[in-house]
Amino acid sequence: MKNLLLITASLVLFLNAGAQFQNDVYRPFNGAKVYAYGAEKKLPWVGGVNAPQFSMADLNQDGKKDVVIYERSMGVKTVLATGNGGYVYDSKYESAFMEHNLSGYLTMVDYNRDGVPDMITRGGTGITVYKGYYDGGQLKFNLFKALYYSSNTGPINAYVEPIDIPAIGDVDGDGDIDFISYFVLGSQMTFYRNCQVEDGLPKDSIKICVQDGCWARTTQNYERTQLLGQWCGDIWKTCNKGSANKTTHSGNTLCMIDIDGDSDMDYFNGNVSFPDIQFFYNGKTEHSVAVDTAIKEDTIWAAGGKSMYMPMFPAAFAVDVDNDNDLDLLFSPNDANTENYKSVSYYKNTGSSSAPKFEYQSDTFLVEHMIDMGTGAYPLFYDYDRDGKKDLFIGSDGFYEPSTGNFRSKIAYYKNTSSNTAYSFTLQTDDFLGLYATNINGAALAIGDLDNDTLDDLVIGKSDGTFAFYKNTAATPADQPVWVQGTNAIIDATTSKVLDVGDFAAPAIYDIDADGKNDLISGNQVGDLYYFNNYSSQVGLVGLKEINKNLGGVKIFDSFQVYGYSVPYFGPMDNTGKDYLVVGSYWGELFRYDGFQNGAMPAKYTKIDSVYSWINVRQRAAPAFANVDNDAKNLYEMVIGNTLGGVTFYKQDFPVSVSDWQVRNMDVKVYPNPAKNDLAVSWQAGNVNDVVTIQIVSITGQQLINNTYNAQQSTAHINIANLASGMYYAIVQSNGQRVVKPVTILK
Repeated sequence: MKNLLLITASLVLFLNAGAQFQNDVYRPFNGAKVYAYGAEKKLPWVGGVNAPQFSMADLNQDGKKDVVIYERSMGVKTVLATGNGGYVYDSKYESAFMEHNLSGYLTMVDYNRDGVPDMITRGGTGITVYKGYYDGGQLKFNLFKALYYSSNTGPINAYVEPIDIPAIGDVDGDGDIDFISYFVLGSQMTFYRNCQVEDGLPKDSIKICVQDGCWARTTQNYERTQLLGQWCGDIWKTCNKGSANKTTHSGNTLCMIDIDGDSDMDYFNGNVSFPDIQFFYNGKTEHSVAVDTAIKEDTIWAAGGKSMYMPMFPAAFAVDVDNDNDLDLLFSPNDANTENYKSVSYYKNTGSSSAPKFEYQSDTFLVEHMIDMGTGAYPLFYDYDRDGKKDLFIGSDGFYEPSTGNFRSKIAYYKNTSSNTAYSFTLQTDDFLGLYATNINGAALAIGDLDNDTLDDLVIGKSDGTFAFYKNTAATPADQPVWVQGTNAIIDATTSKVLDVGDFAAPAIYDIDADGKNDLISGNQVGDLYYFNNYSSQVGLVGLKEINKNLGGVKIFDSFQVYGYSVPYFGPMDNTGKDYLVVGSYWGELFRYDGFQNGAMPAKYTKIDSVYSWINVRQRAAPAFANVDNDAKNLYEMVIGNTLGGVTFYKQDFPVSVSDWQVRNMDVKVYPNPAKNDLAVSWQAGNVNDVVTIQIVSITGQQLINNTYNAQQSTAHINIANLASGMYYAIVQSNGQRVVKPVTILK
């Protein structure tokens, strides 16, 4: 009781010691219209896709199945079906998925046949099941269990390789769902039979055993073809005896579908080594055999005369995307480093459930309605046409080229066609300046006068860390810029060396030393902030020299991440009109800094937010700000690029004041709260020195976690997977400062 009283007293004294300075100033907004090629893009702000996985579920209880898009490391996007056969994006349904431990794959299936979709994902063991329920008309989930089967040596998890996608469905036709996956480094598939029906268990049960250690009687080596008619006996079978063994291959995606309507399961098999997908016909019914047996394989599957090609490591998904009560087929890459735009092939079922017939429709299903620039989008607002409204430019790391395996970049230019609060953008060109023909790799954009002639120039940061310079040759600053390439690599004239920040240059142009001349600042892959001073006094001459790579003491890093991918923005970002520095990060959060506006050099900038507005786009945030609609309240809008080449739109929901934030103690924040397996703790690095100690204690005073971190990293991620649901306290200490935050853990 004494410890509890001490902690409670600490909570009273220190609870107000830290806060997100302005809380959630910005909120997601999906209503900004985007037009291209004479039509409206219906899903512009989804955020792009590279290696998507597809499931269907009624998310809003309206009787129509919606699309759930899952992408490893990026989480879930929710696209709602409309009454006219189309789709709209609504991000509010995503939180129900993201609060759980998603990994590897995600499949929606009603395992207990209660009419509510359930969720299955890899979790930490192989197959983890979450039970779905509706709360206020919105689909949500509770953990049901991870799947294990009994063996002579004890419980063994149903195994799925981290990069694999298993097949989930009713394999044996008894009404409950079963599971098939390649085993550890496996060349053969394991059939995990669900014994719910056989054992007379309630429908809300799953009890698995190994029914077959070489399901479909195939063996996969390293060739495109597989060996058929293989037999492994009953040595792996545990439905009545035995245990499972290891085999020798990995990297597979599975999708079951009864393609010939004979009531046995045929299947697609995608392999990490090939760009096309194999299809296997099951002869169990046709030949009246006792077990599922692949009798024929199609090594390059095609339908309607169109072969399916998806570099690399394709995955198939049998889903009713048009809501006509039969299964269509979608194919996407299971590797995020390959095709990044033509990444969803759609074959529509023009037949029926019992007699499917597939016809190719598109290789950009849904993607064509998104703003998707391939990989690594970098948005920028700039009034290009001089109509008084900021237009939207988006560059990227590039689009994948199958012939070379390389990325090749473009710049998209969207004219701001907004009026009042009706936001809209219209595509003028998807290849601004004809950049694609230059074979450039990487196009992070910055615009401003760098050669001191009062005309705004264009700088393009490239993936190799260098910068291309495009000089503005317009007659006056009031005229629309005319950008002509001056050099493919800016050179430091004082050293004759090419300006180079390592990899993934992300430039910004700003007069950081307040001498009346714009300087060049750039982020990079490792999270630095390079400062190149404009020393030229000659009109029309670019003169830049490197001063340091740690401007203002800014370094974007986390001890759990290899890279920082810093992307800076300098300028106004809300109704105050005050200039701030906002830096995007690899882990999707925005860092905000103050204290640079007087131009003092050298200086250490003050970090006032490490998770600005609680925004997290998951990977590689690249922010851009503007008052898009020029509203009288001067409320700003923000577009953030991400690693998938897509962008998301946010709008400032309420006015703020410069005095809204006050630096107090360590400005500690804990999130998410409630938390489940991972707790993030952030602090104001500029207000602490050396190390920060974080303790997690129970309400009875028991110390459960005690970790020490470098104070300058400003954010720590704490593994709380082993802590039970309940109330705890996070005690954060550094140099005599102490903050106590209540934390709820909810499993």
